[in-house]
Amino acid sequence: MAMMPADQADLIESETSGFRERFAESWRVTWPIIAGGLTTLALSVVDTAIVGQYSTEALATMSLVLPVYVLGSALILPWATAVQVHVSRWKGAGDTARISRVLDVGAVLCLTVGLAITVVVAVLAPLIVSVIAHGDPPAEAAAVLRILAASFPLIALTAHFRGVFGGIGETKTAMRVVMLVSLVNIPLDYALVFGLDLGAVGSAWGTFTASLMGAVYITVQARRRLSDRYPFWRPTHLHRSAGMGGSLWRMGWPDLVFSVLAYGSEVVLVVLVATLGQQPLAGYRLMVITVTVLWAVIFGASSGIAILVGQRLGAGDLPGAHAYRRSGAVVMAALAVIVVAAPLLAPGVVFHGFTDDPAVVAEARNVVYALIAIVPAMIVAMTLAGVLRAAGDTRGLMYIGVLSQVVVAMPLAYLCVTYTDLGLAGVYVGFATGLWVRAGLTLWRYRTGRWARSAIEGAAES
Repeated sequence: MAMMPADQADLIESETSGFRERFAESWRVTWPIIAGGLTTLALSVVDTAIVGQYSTEALATMSLVLPVYVLGSALILPWATAVQVHVSRWKGAGDTARISRVLDVGAVLCLTVGLAITVVVAVLAPLIVSVIAHGDPPAEAAAVLRILAASFPLIALTAHFRGVFGGIGETKTAMRVVMLVSLVNIPLDYALVFGLDLGAVGSAWGTFTASLMGAVYITVQARRRLSDRYPFWRPTHLHRSAGMGGSLWRMGWPDLVFSVLAYGSEVVLVVLVATLGQQPLAGYRLMVITVTVLWAVIFGASSGIAILVGQRLGAGDLPGAHAYRRSGAVVMAALAVIVVAAPLLAPGVVFHGFTDDPAVVAEARNVVYALIAIVPAMIVAMTLAGVLRAAGDTRGLMYIGVLSQVVVAMPLAYLCVTYTDLGLAGVYVGFATGLWVRAGLTLWRYRTGRWARSAIEGAAES
């Protein structure tokens, strides 16, 4: 048998060793992001259970105002993501001065957005809850919404520092904040809801207090862990900050548009599924839980890719960026397979854990195998989206998202539900098709190479 040349064997061993190191680094950065996302989902479930045990009216109140709270939070996060992308590239370039400046400029931007949303929601709270409830809102709904709205500046400050920590690769700090908020929120909610008999108002105050503690904790951590390397809280950083603020704006607004679009699409899908009846709607809810957990894992892995690729692009290391794309994709694919294995292999067992209604379980089982089409499309789209986001191409991602979701997924789902006998499966025909269109367009955008040229040129100029 022919022997492999020694130099070729050494090369293969070196490449294998290099991949193991990159995989370990991708895992180190990614798992805290995913853990934080899953913790937030678990907190939402526990909060709902606590309020639901108190009274149906309290649960109805929270169900009414939480979509507004989620939307407000979604309007904040794109700006923190813009901070993270900038910091990751400057980290790779070794540009400590710009990281110091963005610690202040980004904080002002995020706080301004958070305060603006708080003011708008607080002023319009009675109108908002009246419109959502079709003119008959629960008595406490406006007050609960105002309390939750007061959390937005705290969420904004927390998100900003999480973006900074993420950009430099210290994602565990951000995870600890989420864990702290959860540890505070759950017992405090229970004490306020039941102990003080405050119901939905108590739950809202619990959320506000936990958000306050999270903001204080991450600010203290930033002062302790970052101020030596990246001095901040310096008024001079805000002088002539229009250029940096403009760069954050250009990167953030496309993600903002897409966040609103994605949120609106979810609402439209719920309305569409509701036309099929209560059992398909309940079955859809079971699938939403599955897809939400999957999305938390996929998005977390994509964020890890964006951080590590951004650092390599900042250093002008394009081969390193491609290498971290590959290792990040392996992490994403492995975790995605783990998440969907149980629903695909034992759907009855999984879905019976949420309901005893066999008709609802049957509805979910009929569409669960759509995950076989959904998962590969998500992996391709979100792996490459992480690379494009690291390069600052958020506008391209926005255009792709609008085209795949508004032009393809939503109309196709509507046509399948309205004009065929597919029922709930028709929704997932549209959803999966839209994802594959998104994956194809993202791949095309990636293969043009414009993102790499602009990122490397930017690194060279800085």
